[in-house]
Amino acid sequence: MILEIIGFIAGVLGVIGVVLNNYKLIWCFPLWLVGNALSAGIHVYTGVYTMALRDAAFFVLSIHGWRHWRKKQ
Repeated sequence: MILEIIGFIAGVLGVIGVVLNNYKLIWCFPLWLVGNALSAGIHVYTGVYTMALRDAAFFVLSIHGWRHWRKKQ
């Protein structure tokens, strides 16, 4: 049950992050960081390591995007 709740929160953060990105708001990146970290935790816990690797890649890309965005401002 707790994994479903954490997964739901991660999904909601991802969707809200996309909406914020559509409006060009930098707050999309922290939401994606948290959502990707939650997803990675779930995938590691359940042994789905390829998905955890994907989540880790998205986490790193979120950091990169956030840093790149801040440099442009």
